[in-house]
Amino acid sequence: MPGGLVGIGILVGGGLLVLLGIVAGVRSAKRAFRNSLVGQIMEGVKQEVQEGKVGPEDFKMTQTLAQPKSVSDLSTALVPRINKDFPDLNLSQMQSAAQAVLVKSLDLLCQMTYGSNADTIDRIRAELHGCGIGCTRSLAEELWHKVEAARSEGKSLVYRDVIVHKGGINEYQKTSSTVEITFQYSLQCLQYQERNGKFISGNRATPTQTRYNVKVINILDADRFAWEDIKGVGFTCPHCGAPVKHLGTDVCQFCGTAIKTVDMRIWLVDKLIEI
Repeated sequence: MPGGLVGIGILVGGGLLVLLGIVAGVRSAKRAFRNSLVGQIMEGVKQEVQEGKVGPEDFKMTQTLAQPKSVSDLSTALVPRINKDFPDLNLSQMQSAAQAVLVKSLDLLCQMTYGSNADTIDRIRAELHGCGIGCTRSLAEELWHKVEAARSEGKSLVYRDVIVHKGGINEYQKTSSTVEITFQYSLQCLQYQERNGKFISGNRATPTQTRYNVKVINILDADRFAWEDIKGVGFTCPHCGAPVKHLGTDVCQFCGTAIKTVDMRIWLVDKLIEI
C-alpha cells in the first residue's frame, strides 16, 4: 500500500477512535447528569410537562407579584350605627367568622370538584357552620351549583395557598325585616382549573389578587326566610316557652318577658361575591 494511503487510513482510524471516545464521554456525562439531583429534578419536570401537570406559565421566572387589592373599609362610620342597633354584638368575632366562611367555601369548591358523588348540600352547610357562624341554604345551594357545573364539564376548581390580606365593614343596611352587614376582604391565591389532573386554565405561577364581599344577614322576621334557614336557631321565650319569631324585638309578644336575642346563631352568611 502506498505510504500516502497508509497515512490517510491512520488519520481516519484515529479520527474514528476520537469520535467514538467523544460519543462515549457524552453518553457517560448524560448518564451522570440524569443520576444527579438536578438531573432527577429535570426529568421529573419533563414528565410533568408531558402529562400536562406543568404549563408554560410555571416557568415565567420574571413574573412579579401583584400588589394586594385595597378594600373599601367604612368601619369608622358604620360601627357606631351597628353598635347602637346591636350593642351586644361582637363585630370582631363576626368579621373573623365571615372570613373563615369565605376561605372554607373556596376550600370546599376545590375538595368537592375533586371529590366523590357522595358530597351534598348538607355537607356544605355543616362544614360552614363549623366556622362559628351559620349560612343560609341559598348560599350552600349557590356553592353546590358551582360544584355541579364544574363536574359536568369534567373540571376541577383549584384554590391554593389562600391568604387574606385585610378586611373591613363595607356596608350596613337595615329594613323592617332584615339587617345586612357586608364585610369586604382582599385575598390572594393560586387559582386555576384542571381536567383529569391536567392544567387547562388560570395561573399556577402567580397568585391571583382579588376581593370578595361577604354579606351577613340577621333574621329580624322569621316569616321572611325559609324554614331550613331558621330551624336550627330554636329561640323560645324563657318565661312562657312561646317561639320567638321576630328576633329584632326585645320582649316576648305573648307575655312581655324581656328577651336577649343578640346571638351569633341569628346571623347567617348569605352571599359571597367576588368583585
